[in-house]
Amino acid sequence: RLSVGEIAGVRDRLRQATAPALADALARVRASPVVYADETGWREGGQHGYVWSLSTPGPDGVRHYCFDPGRAGEVAARLLGTFRGALVTDFYGGYNAAHGRHPRCWVHLLRDLPGTLWVLREGHAADPEVPQWAAAVRRLYDHAQAILRRPRPTPLTAAQRTRLFERLEERARQLGLRYARVKAHPCQALAKRLLRHHGELFQFVKAPGVRADNNLAERSIRPVVVLRKISGGARGPRGSQTRMALASFFGTWQAQGLNTLDACLALLRHPLSLPQA
Repeated sequence: RLSVGEIAGVRDRLRQATAPALADALARVRASPVVYADETGWREGGQHGYVWSLSTPGPDGVRHYCFDPGRAGEVAARLLGTFRGALVTDFYGGYNAAHGRHPRCWVHLLRDLPGTLWVLREGHAADPEVPQWAAAVRRLYDHAQAILRRPRPTPLTAAQRTRLFERLEERARQLGLRYARVKAHPCQALAKRLLRHHGELFQFVKAPGVRADNNLAERSIRPVVVLRKISGGARGPRGSQTRMALASFFGTWQAQGLNTLDACLALLRHPLSLPQA
């Protein structure tokens, strides 16, 4: 018979033995040209903290989870380390401290447009320019996607993508300037966001491997959210570290389409590196 404490001890020893494999997985994330990041709440010993999630795309994708009590930008910078690629995130400013380019998620931006239109219907229905402005932002995104999806005999060259990127970013800047300095205007917050993230909105046009959304990171972090809702978190640092390590291993194997039992046995036999597809 195994007690609950013994099972916890076995899991903790497993985490310690496979620490090199976890470090190897993080190194692969830092070497990736594109990383998708997100964070969510987590409780440790009754205190609130955060789980940071890093995900790389493709059939050899990696999932890495880390707990930290804070949500400051220095956590993202420390976690990503030497990363110099494209970091796709929502509009949370903590990711600004990380190196590399920072493509932003259009899904988060577009979610706010219906809210702006709702405000208009409630109190600004007499101003026809505001819904037109919100619709113009949406059309700009749709236009970019339509160009990228248009059938063509040869792919767009790097120069063509750069020119398109510059035109779209300039148009977004002009839309932002229209209301960014109009106090108490229902579109001011979104307009200021367009200006604040100038050069980050259309990175998916410039770089073929970058998506316009952060859905990969959100889907990757969902199992941790479910785990938190069921368990409430962890009692202490060892529990959080063990759960994050196991989530990283199993999340990576599932992303690569591996049999998790076979991959787990392979890791136990060779704990210095993570099994790959």
